[in-house]
Amino acid sequence: MGSYLKLTNVAWMLVVTLLWAICFPFIVTGLPDAPPLLLAALRAFLASGLLFAVYLMQRLREPYLFNLRDLGQLGLIGLSYTAMGFGGMFLGAGHLSPGLATVLASTQPLIAAAIAAAWLGETLKTKGIAGLFIGFLGVALLSWSGFDNNNAGYLWGIIWVLMGAFGVAIGNILLKKRAGGSIAAPMAVQLLIGGGILLLASAIGGEQWDIRWTFRFTGSLLILSALATAAMVFLWFGLLARAPLNQLNVFSFLTPAFGLLIGYLFFEERLQLVQILGIIVIIFGIALMHASDAVLDPNDTVMPS
Repeated sequence: MGSYLKLTNVAWMLVVTLLWAICFPFIVTGLPDAPPLLLAALRAFLASGLLFAVYLMQRLREPYLFNLRDLGQLGLIGLSYTAMGFGGMFLGAGHLSPGLATVLASTQPLIAAAIAAAWLGETLKTKGIAGLFIGFLGVALLSWSGFDNNNAGYLWGIIWVLMGAFGVAIGNILLKKRAGGSIAAPMAVQLLIGGGILLLASAIGGEQWDIRWTFRFTGSLLILSALATAAMVFLWFGLLARAPLNQLNVFSFLTPAFGLLIGYLFFEERLQLVQILGIIVIIFGIALMHASDAVLDPNDTVMPS
């Protein structure tokens, strides 16, 4: 039964990673029609509404009562995971080459692993540490051809993307701490809070709230909100109750690989030899992380099927 559950977790993490991957092209699609922080806020608000709708359909069998402690925790998750994560991603994307942005964003599992060791007791053994760094090396190989530093906002781009990576890492730790039980309601609340922070940042930053509601923009916003946010967060929070964070988080290294495969299959982009090598290296790193003695999580329990 344990083996079956592990394979199930892997399958669902591949779905989550694919949902992560599709968000990048749709962010690029939507940005010409709306300022970055406002678009990020709209993404969070719409995803929150969708998850609230899911909760309303579930509440008869899964009632959920909020208290001040819950709201405080969800506020921190909204600030870190949603506001910092989305904000850093949307702001940094316009200042860096895709290759460098991808590598910097992929420091998130490394940051989270360091924090998880102290906060969650998820102690990485030699294989686990090697798996994380090999996965990161694979991302660097994937992104090699995309490095280009000729951009006036280069330093700010690095700061924004690293801020986003740090925010997501902190958010993942907080999500793991409260994983279990109701999913839709707390995730809807943290997205609502994070969206509010992004909207406030947009106003303070002087963004012009002019949106061109083109078919292209509306479609990208709906996909970003429904699939790349609401569905992804729902699955991700559920998986955090079933397995150690580090063993799940390492799959995020596959995000750029899926992005390249999507480009190859649907946009006639070519895969270079170094990118194919990068994908192989990432898969090896993930396999190493999932070795039976790679991570020790004394507090983790496997949920019955």
